[in-house]
Amino acid sequence: MRNVAGIFAVVAALGAWGADDSWKLPLEQKEQALEQNARERHNILGLYPSQVEIWPDSGQPNYTTRGHCDIAHAVCWSANYLAGCSYRYAFLKRSGAPAEVLADAKRRADEVFEAIYRCQLVTGVRGLQARGYAIGRGESYEERIAENPDNIWYQGAGEYANLRWRGSPSHHNYSDSVHGLCQYYDLAAEGAQKDRCREAIDALVGYWVDNDFNIWHIGHEQKTPILGFTDGKTLNMRIMMAIAGAKAALHATGDLKYQAAYDRLINQYGVRGLKPFTTEKDFDDAEHVFCHLENLFRIETDPELLAAYRVVLDALWANHKDDAQSLFTYIRMAAAPDTADREKALGEALFSLQSWPTDTTLQPRMSSLKPELKPPYPLYAAAWDNEYIWKGNLLRGDGWLSRIITEVSVPAEDPLVIYALDQNGDIYQSRDGAETAGGWFPVSLTLPSPARRISAGPRVRMIGAVCDDGAYVSLHGGNRWIRLAPPEEAGRPLEVRCDPELPNAILVTGEKGAYRTVYRRTRDIGLRWEKVAKGGAGPAGEKPAIAANAAGSFKPDSGGVLKSADGGNTWELKTKGLDIAQARTVFAPSNTDWVFAGTPAGLYLSKDGGETWEDGHLVLQFTYNSRREIGGAAFIDAYWRGRYYGFIDDAAAVAHWKE
Repeated sequence: MRNVAGIFAVVAALGAWGADDSWKLPLEQKEQALEQNARERHNILGLYPSQVEIWPDSGQPNYTTRGHCDIAHAVCWSANYLAGCSYRYAFLKRSGAPAEVLADAKRRADEVFEAIYRCQLVTGVRGLQARGYAIGRGESYEERIAENPDNIWYQGAGEYANLRWRGSPSHHNYSDSVHGLCQYYDLAAEGAQKDRCREAIDALVGYWVDNDFNIWHIGHEQKTPILGFTDGKTLNMRIMMAIAGAKAALHATGDLKYQAAYDRLINQYGVRGLKPFTTEKDFDDAEHVFCHLENLFRIETDPELLAAYRVVLDALWANHKDDAQSLFTYIRMAAAPDTADREKALGEALFSLQSWPTDTTLQPRMSSLKPELKPPYPLYAAAWDNEYIWKGNLLRGDGWLSRIITEVSVPAEDPLVIYALDQNGDIYQSRDGAETAGGWFPVSLTLPSPARRISAGPRVRMIGAVCDDGAYVSLHGGNRWIRLAPPEEAGRPLEVRCDPELPNAILVTGEKGAYRTVYRRTRDIGLRWEKVAKGGAGPAGEKPAIAANAAGSFKPDSGGVLKSADGGNTWELKTKGLDIAQARTVFAPSNTDWVFAGTPAGLYLSKDGGETWEDGHLVLQFTYNSRREIGGAAFIDAYWRGRYYGFIDDAAAVAHWKE
């Protein structure tokens, strides 16, 4: 349990922890920034793909089938986002917002609704809902990267033929969609949009009600039971989702078949008179059921059923009351204002929003190394969920760590050209002295196997590599690679480098000997070899434990980088500037006086002999050096509920953070 008063002391002590201080902005400004981000970078014709891949050189996502956006759950996060948009519109309308502001909120809610409805229409089967869609034709990201891709992607039907949609529907997709549609129906849909929403809800819920509580996949060859595996009598979270879905459809349409489905579930699972209800602590299911309960408390009028839903709410709150989940807290307090420790929970919920940065890039985090931080962590210090904050938790302090850099090499011609090798065997080149993320590019794309050692040549275009299947050299900056085949007497290759003394010579050092090939033209490389030295020592990939240059000796440490100025007799820990104070590798390559460290937060470098460190802008978490961000829908969902229910007043919305 976290002491709310202690939160502020911790934050003050940390100061500018991390590079992004945007979390200190007023809530209102953060909401505006996150909403703009959602429209610009998480917007496939209104659909909200949460996790999107951003390449440093472009800075923009690709919504086509050639791009990588997490479409597999896009309809879920779009539905949650729709709920936030609906509460925004309802609050602004009630508070007398300017006409242009209100109109913008309405347009956005309508746009997101249409995207969710499009997930049904794109399949060509009434009520069959796609998980999401990408723009264009051809294979999707998932079909490219899966080892054994399933046939679950399809081209859109009719007017949606230029959309490729993701099939294999789940109960979660249907659950999130119906709760978001119900919020929109009650809070934001007007005129023709209300009729369209009614039709969308009817088709969605009717698809499983009419099929004996099953969701048939495309082609009717497979089905997903909406209730899952059940003993037929015990209420659980999945059944609560179905109960709420049936009630939402009854509420919107008045169709008696939904009354029958609702009554069947209520009676079969003993909801009336419900006393005990227990469930495992599961943030994913909790997010669904909290939002469904919010709808049920608004649209159900039967006192006995409302009492039963309060029992379910109490059980969920018992699991999550100390987790600082703003969304859960605001739903709970709106439905149960008599909750014990109300002020504590509301204070923590507010702080979770106050500590939320506007940059939603998934950042490497090791908050477990910060003894002054305790879970639940401030948003900026937590290892976030991969898609939607409230689906995960703020109790996890470590995650999204970078692959470690295992070697750095610098060509003699230009020290601002840097080559780096990561633990996966991929090679990267920076042309701006690691000044920007966009300056790094993978240059080993055509290597047939992972690299384990690299060595830059005298010219910026020259780089040698020892790979799992042998020795290679590139005279073209990694654009093309040549396989080297020194005599068998050399043994297994340990190092490949361009001879700094002979301009047209390449040295391959093996376990049993070092051999040189001299060439006039590229096609001559490897035709003739001469032995120049005895073999090296140690397996390929093994580097010296200590790096050294004129400034001193350096070695990695679990607490940072150790530096010795007296040849290793004494060591001093250097951490200033490291985002995560832990080093796994350290390098002091020739041709530069900079020192480099491979850390869980990515590559770091020092320009003052290891005294201080700065970001090398090479963070390797996903596809090569791409980054991914999850957007701010979760903030918007919670913030506007806080405003609507009165938990965040005007003063709190515009207040600046005070240390």
